[in-house]
Amino acid sequence: MSQSEKPADGMAAIAVQKPTSSLSLERYYEDALEHVRRYLPEAARELKEAGVVSVHIEYDGSGDSGQIESVSYSDREGKALEVTGTANFPEGTLLDLYYDLTQARHPGWENNDGAFGELDWNLDADTLRHTHNDRFTDYETTEHEGL
Repeated sequence: MSQSEKPADGMAAIAVQKPTSSLSLERYYEDALEHVRRYLPEAARELKEAGVVSVHIEYDGSGDSGQIESVSYSDREGKALEVTGTANFPEGTLLDLYYDLTQARHPGWENNDGAFGELDWNLDADTLRHTHNDRFTDYETTEHEGL
């Protein structure tokens, strides 16, 4: 089940998977999503000032741990940009936003077989496409009795 909420600042709605019936976990995911909604517009402004037009994030997780594998920034011509030291918004803070968004949408993405995915953020179009892939172990059982 998913729910969409329209943020007050006009950004596109962010769909959130309902994680659990635990009130404390639900509050944790709501807080993570609120953190993203509060700070992502400022991050976008800072990145645009640094000449960034698009951001590509890849993440991967399993075995109870997960990480952002890579973050790349591109200019209008699609050339890679190095933003460390050029944007006033620290990259660690950006990583926190990406982690919060992934966790709010796909709680436990790092557990068991895990999951992997990508976020493509187009700052000019104000779009954020999130592709998420869950891994799982499956098996098929066949039972026979007699001949």
